[in-house]
This record gives sequence, C-alpha cells and structure tokens, in this order.
Amino acid sequence: MNWSNKKQLMVSCFSLQTPWSKALNSAGIFFVTLSCFFIPFSTSLLGVTAILACICWILSGRFLLLPLFIRDNISVLLATLLLLLLTAGLLYTPVPFGEAVLYLKKYRELLLFGVVVSLFYRNDLAAARAQKSFIGGCCVLLISSYLMFFSLLPTQKFGYSLVYHITHSFFMAILAFWCLHRCFETKKYLYYWLTLFLITTINLFFIAPGRTGMLIYLILIPLAIFQRLPLKKSLLVALLISALLALIYATSHNFSSRVSEAIQEMKTYHSTSSRTSLGMRFDWWQNSIDLIIENPVFGHGTGSFQAAQSDLIKKQKSQTQPSDNPHNEYLLIGVQTGLVGLAVYLALLISQFFYSLQLGPPQRYLLQGVVIAMASGCLMNSFLFDSHQGHFYAILTALFIAPLIKNNSL
Repeated sequence: MNWSNKKQLMVSCFSLQTPWSKALNSAGIFFVTLSCFFIPFSTSLLGVTAILACICWILSGRFLLLPLFIRDNISVLLATLLLLLLTAGLLYTPVPFGEAVLYLKKYRELLLFGVVVSLFYRNDLAAARAQKSFIGGCCVLLISSYLMFFSLLPTQKFGYSLVYHITHSFFMAILAFWCLHRCFETKKYLYYWLTLFLITTINLFFIAPGRTGMLIYLILIPLAIFQRLPLKKSLLVALLISALLALIYATSHNFSSRVSEAIQEMKTYHSTSSRTSLGMRFDWWQNSIDLIIENPVFGHGTGSFQAAQSDLIKKQKSQTQPSDNPHNEYLLIGVQTGLVGLAVYLALLISQFFYSLQLGPPQRYLLQGVVIAMASGCLMNSFLFDSHQGHFYAILTALFIAPLIKNNSL
C-alpha cells in the first residue's frame, strides 16, 4: 500500500472512532438485526429496516471501508462484482430503462452483503444476536400459521401463512435445520428445541403446501445429521428419519398429494404446451438455455427475460406460457448477464462454502446449511430475485463471514 492510500486509510479509521460515527454504526447494527427478524414474514418492514441500515452505514462512514473488504474477502468481491454486472446490463437491455432499473432493484441485497460485513466487522456478539433475531422471526411465522390453521387468526390470501407458500415452506425448512443443530448443542434446552423441531416439521408437511421447502428439508436434515454425528450413528439416525418421513407420507395428504402431483406433472409433460407448475418450469428452463446460447458471454441485459422470451416464443411459434422469470436463479442470471455473470454467482456460493470451513461449530454447520439451502432452492425458484430469500441469503451469510475478515490495519 503506497503512502497516499495509507494516509487515506488512517483518516478513514480516525473518522470511524468519533462518537457520532460509533452511534450510527450501532444504529445500523440495530436496523440489520430488525431486518433479520422481519425477513421471514414482512416484505415492507424488511425493506424499511434494510434502507435505514444502509443510511446509517453511509452516514457513519463505514462505507469508506468497503474497498478494503472487497480486497480482503473474495465473497464481498464476488457479490459486488455480480451487482456491477447487473448494473452494466442496463446499458444493453431491450426493455425500457425505468423498467430495467426496477428489475435491478430486486438484486439490491447484493449490496447489503457488503453493508452487513462492514457494520458487523469485529462484532461477533452482535452478529449472533442478529442470527437469533432471524430465528425469532421464523417462530413468528410458524406461530401465526398455527393460529390461522386453528381459526384463532383470520387466514390470509396465502392460506395458513403470512407469506407465499414457497417462502413459508422454505423458512420452515431452515427453522427445522436450526432447531436440530440446537438439539445437539444443549442439554438444558434440549426438549424445547426438539419440540420446536417437531412442530416445525408437522407444519411443513401437514399444513404448508410448498414443495420447495419440503425438498430443502429433505436435504438439510440429513446434512445436519452427518455434520454432527459419526458415520455409523449418522446412518442409524438417517434410518429413523426415513421411517418418520414414511409415516408422514402415509398420514399427510398435504405431503403425499404434492409428491404424487409432481410425479404426475413430470409424466404428462408436453414440451411448449404444458400448463402444470413443473411443466411450465421445464418450458421456461428450455427457453432460458436457448436465450443463453443466443448471447452466451454477457447475456441479454438486466430485466430482459420476459421480453427476450416473448420474442423467442414468437420465433418458435410455441404455446409456452410467458413469465417474468424462469423460476431458476442460475438460468435467470445467465439470460441477463451471460455465462460471465453465472460463473460469478456460482463462485460466490462456492467461496462462502469454503469460508465456512474456517469457522468452528456450530457456525460452520449453519453457514453450510444456508448456502446449500440457497443453492438448492435456486434450482426451482429465482431466490436471489425474490425479496425474502434474497435478503435472507445476503444478510445471513454476511453475518457468518464478517468475523473471518482479519485486517489488522482497520
């Protein structure tokens, strides 16, 4: 680092030690913690608290350190690079500029990754509180669902949930994973966490109709078992879990019907003319692949999927149902930013998994669960594009990674 950069760094660090800066940094941490609580069940409150956190981040001067975090942490670099690629996509998108900007706003959580790392740097205790706040929000979502189910609260437009069924089931799978890890950690509260794990599982398979959450549950629970137990014990517990799932399948119409429906949709799928949930996804995925082949390097531009797909449908004279996204985040990023953007997103996920190996348990296991849940969910949905899941991914992974940044000059 040359003298001018060192001088700038010293000035920045000095300004961050003022009472005003410290107070704003604490306020930013508070608003991020509130955001974590609202992630599972309120888009509007999540948006407000996230904006307030960003304002505190800027006014506190912590934004001055972002270049250093980009330099010292590959995940911060990749998240920022992906946001820059999507911003550059505004220059060549076929849709009106204002419409493309609104689409870009859907990816604002990529900026939040750097914001959260900056605010929580060297503050492990605050990061732990923010994680607990998120679990508290998941519990609110769970309790409200049961209250609606038992007619103690009026049902919402989403049925027995405050949010869309895919979002609800996703967070129930995350909550079950978190609870199971807590069961391994504590004897004093074992029965509390075990009970919460069971009622979350019941909610997911007997009440919530989201297949995505069910699939992620079936990935995360075996993951938790193999993370915590030796191989022989893991296999035994896995057998017990399999028996429990078989019992759930036999007794839960919600679960068995959704599985049967998925199988039937795959059997009856007809290319370009399907109207089932999975069938339309298959069509959109094929459209996405065709569009990526057309512009493989940098894609069609930000927010371009619907317009590009519409042109493709007309060109192919197919009966494919139009959509604003292909319900697959990898393909959506590929269509917009090409293989370059897709490679950056995949590298971001991989880098975060490798960063988890530097953490001790339980943080290592929880971060791995967050990354794997996101990576799995993005196969069937555009989770980075979606507000709840996108904010969950950006904020939670940043909370885990912030303690790993070891810059002695800060």
